[in-house]
Amino acid sequence: MQMKLLIVIPTYNEAENIGLFIKAIMDIAAPLAEIEILVVDDNSPDGTAEIVKGLSSVYPEKLHLLSRESKQGCATAYLKGFSWAVENNYEFILAMDADFSHDPKYIPQMLEAIGNNDMVIGSRNVKGGLIENRTWIRNALTKFGSLYCRMVLRCPIRDITGGYNMYRKEVFEKIGIDSIQSRGYSFQIDIKYSVFRAGLKYVEIPIVFPDRKYGKSKMSGKFMLNALRDVWKIKKSKGSDGSVVQFMKFAATGLLGAITNLSLFFLFGDIFDFPETRLSIACFLIAGTQNYFMSHLWAFRRNTSGESISLKKWLFFLLGSTLGLAVNLIILNIILFNYKLPVKLIAQAFGLFAGMMVNFFVSKLIVFRKKK
Repeated sequence: MQMKLLIVIPTYNEAENIGLFIKAIMDIAAPLAEIEILVVDDNSPDGTAEIVKGLSSVYPEKLHLLSRESKQGCATAYLKGFSWAVENNYEFILAMDADFSHDPKYIPQMLEAIGNNDMVIGSRNVKGGLIENRTWIRNALTKFGSLYCRMVLRCPIRDITGGYNMYRKEVFEKIGIDSIQSRGYSFQIDIKYSVFRAGLKYVEIPIVFPDRKYGKSKMSGKFMLNALRDVWKIKKSKGSDGSVVQFMKFAATGLLGAITNLSLFFLFGDIFDFPETRLSIACFLIAGTQNYFMSHLWAFRRNTSGESISLKKWLFFLLGSTLGLAVNLIILNIILFNYKLPVKLIAQAFGLFAGMMVNFFVSKLIVFRKKK
């Protein structure tokens, strides 16, 4: 008996792709499973829905259309489709974008893998997976975004932001579709993190992720920034281990350290005319030492209860600060080299945030690691 699979495809202005995409899916996957397709269209002005309606005679009882009155976003379209699949008792559900970035050729591998798993992830970040036709800076930012989410959530899924995923119906029955409150592309993180926390089985298979061939991308830098912010909300909503509060305290500690650093540099550099390089190193060490004491006694107090100040941990803390500074400088220069910005401060802000995150996780996971 063949598997009963529903493929959910959200669309908005995909008239150039949708016909070819549906045909490619059916040609590859129809012989392998009892496949049906649900297109969730957000009232596309380019006539996407009309094309799907026209194809219903080519694929009778295999092609379904949910038309929504307005553009409501990819996340709600997917969640609407997942709910429809559960209500109509499909065994398996596959999420795909209509722009061919999710290549139908991987469906056979996913069908095979789902036999022993609850979720199969088409992964760009495991061995053999990659992103095609993008600049190395865009690839680096994608990798950084995924690594950042994994570190914040302490979740081992390597492609936690990707959207090419297959699920058993039981996944949504267990985690509850209504529990997925994130929107935008953050909902992908929300679902995967929920699967991980629920103890369900998953596997990542490598895919090649190309840029779209036709039509206009809906992805923008705003989506990435929102995802970097929303990951903290996801962590808190699923039960926090205190990392959000620790990070805010750590950021405040860093701010005070920066004030100390700059104040000392101004006092001894501008007023007393000390040599700049040696003074800068001295200011770094003094501010770093202040940050270490504040982190030990305040920011990571939950982790350090009963422990004394340690020379070894102080050195590791300074090493983490140095690593954070290096990341800051690398991100700063990468952005300035590849993008023309209205003010350089934007690049510095991204670099500072990246460096702070590295410093925070070195501190949390190594320097002030909580003893079990």
